[in-house]
Amino acid sequence: MIETVSPTLLFAALFALAALILAGRLRRRRNQVDDSTSRAAREGERADRESARAERRAQRLDALLDATDDAVLRVLPDLTIRAASPACREILAREVDDLRGRPLIEATVDHRLEELAREALSGTISRGEISLRDLRPGHSDEMRHVQVTAAPDGDDGAWILLRDLTEVVRLRQIRTEFVDNLSHELRTPLSTIRLLAESIATAGERGDASGAKERASQIEVEVLHLVQMADEMLDLATLESGEVALRTAPVDLRDLAQEVATRFTPVATRHGGKILVEEVGPSPWMVPGDRDRLRQVFANLVHNGVKYSRPEGKVSIRLSSSSATEANPYVEIQVADEGIGIERRHLSRIFERFYTVERIPNETPSVGGAGTGLGLAIARHAILRHGGSIEADSTVGVGTTFTIRLPLR
Repeated sequence: MIETVSPTLLFAALFALAALILAGRLRRRRNQVDDSTSRAAREGERADRESARAERRAQRLDALLDATDDAVLRVLPDLTIRAASPACREILAREVDDLRGRPLIEATVDHRLEELAREALSGTISRGEISLRDLRPGHSDEMRHVQVTAAPDGDDGAWILLRDLTEVVRLRQIRTEFVDNLSHELRTPLSTIRLLAESIATAGERGDASGAKERASQIEVEVLHLVQMADEMLDLATLESGEVALRTAPVDLRDLAQEVATRFTPVATRHGGKILVEEVGPSPWMVPGDRDRLRQVFANLVHNGVKYSRPEGKVSIRLSSSSATEANPYVEIQVADEGIGIERRHLSRIFERFYTVERIPNETPSVGGAGTGLGLAIARHAILRHGGSIEADSTVGVGTTFTIRLPLR
């Protein structure tokens, strides 16, 4: 006989079974959630570690960029700048923050550099030399010579190294011009001496002594020019080396200016010009210095002023001084002429040895003869040896002013 199960008991059993099934599912679900949470935590930790490593790499990169003397750029595939070293400020005339995110062509204004960057982005190391326009205020007419190396960065970008060769190129040019100019300076008087000597010899063979005295005088002039050039080269070498000490003693600049003005006044008056000595304000014009060297500086500048002046032009030697309350008081000497002037493109080079404006094509010749091209170089080094400064300012057709500052102590 089959026993009848109570419906209540059956319902309780089914409810218990459902509860067990539900509990099992909840446990599995909770385990799945725990596993997901654990995986998420592990992924988060891994992401944090990667972020920390990336930050450390960025810090090391920034430190490396800060330490390098060369301009370094990192560009992305779209040729925008991702990073830049502080040295870029000098070459590109922009702040580092201003370079980041800027297109390379906009920052450099050079298509050749963009081509080298594209080659690097394609996986090729590329090198070349380019000329960038100097973007610094007041230097727009100057160019910078830059050596470029572009290489892949191992990801999807490229590194660009910019090395400024402007000074190297300038020194290379100075060396070449020095040799050329020295050859020119020696060849001209030597050729003249040779021709005059041959003329005297030929006349002597014919027994004709007429004109021999005049030719001998011309030979003497050329020899004196060679001696002057040799003396000035020796003076310049002595000043540059610093091996010979200055004979320092109190020097009265007013008396020195008057002495030099008196010396060159006869030369100026032959062209209807004059030399003036002016004092601006009362001041002790005594400075510690080597009188002979300072006289040479004054003489070179005044001689230049007279030589390049137009007829009836005036050369002024103006003395003034800084305020007595300044920490580093100085005397300022300005030698100004009313001559032909110097174009701006020459001003940065006129203190170089053998650099003379009159030999440059299409320049207006001076009323005087050409010099050796060493006088301003000697003046600059003499003033630097005295702890002072010298600079030039000029307007074509108006005149040139040389400004010297010498410390009072």
